[in-house]
Amino acid sequence: MIAHSWLSIGHQYSYKFISLHLDPTLSYSKLKDLMSLSESSMLNKLRPFIAKYINLLSQNIDLNPNIITVIGLILSFFAVLLSATRKCVGAVPFLIALSGIADVLDGAIARVKNRVTAWGGVLDSFCDRIEEFNYLFSLTLLGVNSYLGYLAILVSFLISYLRALGEERGIRVEGVGILERGERVILIFIAALVIVINGGYGASVADMIVLALVMLGVVTVVQRLYYILKELRMS
Repeated sequence: MIAHSWLSIGHQYSYKFISLHLDPTLSYSKLKDLMSLSESSMLNKLRPFIAKYINLLSQNIDLNPNIITVIGLILSFFAVLLSATRKCVGAVPFLIALSGIADVLDGAIARVKNRVTAWGGVLDSFCDRIEEFNYLFSLTLLGVNSYLGYLAILVSFLISYLRALGEERGIRVEGVGILERGERVILIFIAALVIVINGGYGASVADMIVLALVMLGVVTVVQRLYYILKELRMS
């Protein structure tokens, strides 16, 4: 159900994105229309509800946030290892999920316990990039089309790079775009789960999910680039 909803959103965006290029005389108005769909993200609607329970859980965890960050990174490497060796592949989706949860918890614990540090932020961002590469590499090892896997990795890194680029110039980019890290991890988890449950047929379905990730990711890149340029013009 969630994957189907994101596929539908992806088709809406891809149609608008293609139209934008076919009719350049209306490019500005269509680009603004494209930006207006950013609230279609399902996770944006759930985020306040999720944050409430994450914060409650964080209050009861007395671990250094940096340790949780490293645990998430290690779990992502185990996902790659199991995918490569084809041993216990049923555990791969859950390793990805646990790694993603660790990434949510480390920041929440740092905020709740007042342990936010510059070093922790750098470590978290560094590990996030490696983890996301490992998640997508695991999918290709499990049978997802390698070209789609490559495009997904490229788009994911561009999304993160644009956030860093904006923040370097004093522009807050967090929350801009339909496909943030949380949405990407959920789609990757669903794709991995479908593969381990349905084998060859699951790989075909997973290809569609990763294709949706790529399409939505391209839209997010456009949204973030547009937002950064707009903010720079206004400053």
